[in-house]
Amino acid sequence: MMKRIRNVVQNKEEDNRRTPLLKRNRNYGGYDQVDNDCGMPLAQNTYRELAELLRVAPDATSNTSRDVRGLIQRSVSKHLPKPPTHLDQNLNQHLEHVKDVMFHELLRLRPVLEHKELMEFLIDCYHRQTFDHLHSLLQNATSTQNCFVLMNWVLHKYQSEELLGNPDLQEMDLINQVDHLLVSEWEEKAKVKLLENVQIEVRQSLVKILQIEIGQECCDREEAYVRLYVDTIQCIDAMHNEVKKISSDLSDEVQDVCFQELLIFVRRYTTEQTEALGKKAEMDEPETIHFLKTLKTCKELKRYVQTTGKKNHLLMEMVEMLENMEASTLNLLMDIVTDIAESHLKKYFKSDRRRFCLCSDIEQYFPKLPYAFDEQQRVMDEAYKVIVGLYFKHLIQSNQKKLKKCWPDIGETVTEDAELLHNTISDLAPGVQNHNCILQYVTKILECNSIDAHKIEAAKMLKECDRKSEDIKRLLRWKGLSRREVQEVMDALPPDLQPTPDPDVQIRPDSDNQTRSNRSQCCCCACC
Repeated sequence: MMKRIRNVVQNKEEDNRRTPLLKRNRNYGGYDQVDNDCGMPLAQNTYRELAELLRVAPDATSNTSRDVRGLIQRSVSKHLPKPPTHLDQNLNQHLEHVKDVMFHELLRLRPVLEHKELMEFLIDCYHRQTFDHLHSLLQNATSTQNCFVLMNWVLHKYQSEELLGNPDLQEMDLINQVDHLLVSEWEEKAKVKLLENVQIEVRQSLVKILQIEIGQECCDREEAYVRLYVDTIQCIDAMHNEVKKISSDLSDEVQDVCFQELLIFVRRYTTEQTEALGKKAEMDEPETIHFLKTLKTCKELKRYVQTTGKKNHLLMEMVEMLENMEASTLNLLMDIVTDIAESHLKKYFKSDRRRFCLCSDIEQYFPKLPYAFDEQQRVMDEAYKVIVGLYFKHLIQSNQKKLKKCWPDIGETVTEDAELLHNTISDLAPGVQNHNCILQYVTKILECNSIDAHKIEAAKMLKECDRKSEDIKRLLRWKGLSRREVQEVMDALPPDLQPTPDPDVQIRPDSDNQTRSNRSQCCCCACC
């Protein structure tokens, strides 16, 4: 009986063996029609026996001599499991079921069909219908996780020892019979589907992260302080790390999609945050922790994209936006510090009380928080410079005669204030650089009793304190030196410390000198 089946297909198979069947049939929509009528019809009982072996019902209306391969096709279609209703829950189990069915059917039918030259057709049917099935699953894959599972199965399990490379099927040489065009076409569609899902999911996740951030009013714990950048980085990394398990080439494309979405996120975040911080800065008592958090977020996101992403226009644009956000946030903080300092110093130099309360105000606005240490260091360093500058400005704008009534020893008071300020800032930001140099030299200048002594201290002050020569002039005038004496001190400065001449002086010397003279008079009037 089996010999008669082999004879029916022998002549046709002789031609087909020259080109592997898997390479010939590349039409996803169906199979080539095969004519088994070679002049030797199958006996009815032989056809039915083959149908029973394949576990399908024979077609009572068909010509039994023409439908041997039709039986095989129907057998494969019957045995492959139906797609699961919920891919998210059952996709892995379903693919395992597909693998088990294919393996067991090939193993079961091999002893019967391997000598009838129908085994190639059976293998081809399983390959083709499996990929038709995979196309159907891919079409319904609405999540990146489903895409990852499908791609991982095709690339790492389908052709592995778990299935096609299984030692029990080694004699069939299944891997060499795979139609690689069939696989590559599915892979390309899977990649497109994956990138679509990556874009959708990353965008949705980043939108949700930003919505949570916008709705967050308080930031009194470390979790709230780091949440935004941690969640954002984890969102991008999760996609990138998952796809790296499948393909390094594909991981680059996924990262590109993720960074495109991250750029949109950063653009919206910086816009929203600029507006939000602007409103907070206008409050009577703004909470500086929100500003510190923004600095931290920008720094960490910038570090992430610079160390992870490819250097291209996306990365450069993100870095630029984050740096601009950092700069504007720091400017807002310095505006807050300026307002605090101005409010205190305007009263301080006119009050009879010798209590430098500005330091306690700074401690109130910038409490010590371990998780904000780096940002506080950066902000305190800048705030230190601002406060010293404002202190010096208000000092030389004050009336020295009136000030002496409140401060019998002005130099000593300035020194005490400078030390208190440095200790306060150092407590809030340990290791901060000392920026009160100019205040220390105020005492030294006030103690000078000769022009030569002024010349020496003025040169030291310019060199050590990194101040403009105009500050020296104003301090000397505030002390009471005449314009001639001030000019004598300035002329004695070493060449490298001499003020840079204004290029307009040579063109319009009279008008420019007059302008600077007016400035000196205005400063002098304010001081005297």
